[in-house]
Amino acid sequence: MKLIRVDFDSDIGFGHLKRVENFIKDGIIICIKCNEKYTNLPVIKIKNENEFFEVVKKLNPSKVIVDNYNFTYKHEKKFKNLFPEIKLICFDDTYEKHFCDEIININPAAKREKYPKNIKVKILKKPLVSENFKKAKKRHFKKRGIFVSFGGTDSKGIGLKVLKELKKSKKEVHFYTTSANKNLDKLKKFCFLNRWCHLHIDENIAEGMAKARFGIITPSTITWEAMYMNMPFIAIKVADNQKEISKYLKQKRIKVLKENELQKIPRFIP
Repeated sequence: MKLIRVDFDSDIGFGHLKRVENFIKDGIIICIKCNEKYTNLPVIKIKNENEFFEVVKKLNPSKVIVDNYNFTYKHEKKFKNLFPEIKLICFDDTYEKHFCDEIININPAAKREKYPKNIKVKILKKPLVSENFKKAKKRHFKKRGIFVSFGGTDSKGIGLKVLKELKKSKKEVHFYTTSANKNLDKLKKFCFLNRWCHLHIDENIAEGMAKARFGIITPSTITWEAMYMNMPFIAIKVADNQKEISKYLKQKRIKVLKENELQKIPRFIP
């Protein structure tokens, strides 16, 4: 049995959930903030990490996988003191301090030397993508329009700001999001008034990328999916945990803009 400690709802991006689901095909999700309708895995809700330790003690899994910035070094150390026989695996993309058995970093440009020598580190050299991306890549679509996505929630509402900048060019745009996006009503209204903008809710983003001739995304998990699909793009950095991927993209000469540079977007669209 595997337990997965991850949180996800309308305020927390789906990136953590999706990369865990792509890597771990079965298990039980343990969460403080989550919405069960966004996953097919069984879910157990808890109030705090102490309650999480109680669940671990009761279920006695062989492995625990953590993808949660709030599960800190202190929690990891307590976990290993309580359950030395249970393998603790932690996802990391910001080189945080860890006290676990194994670290998984999905950034192909990650540096092994930045982690302690006594911890096993797995750096994924190939993009971590789900089966629907592999299927979409094999199909041949006519390339048209601009793919835009800022995650399943886009809690900062950056997507709508980007669309307003794209209004200047009035090129065909396909905006992909989920029903967890708090700005759906505003997005629906904007796309209704601007028919060049097409809103896709809870649709297959793999096919969206396969059909697009260009993309505007964040430097996050979706980056690896875009590169796997060979979709040219620019990235908008909207969070501190996107620094490492932003550096990687700049090394690859892929443009990365900051939140206060959205007005520059049109000049980078072919």
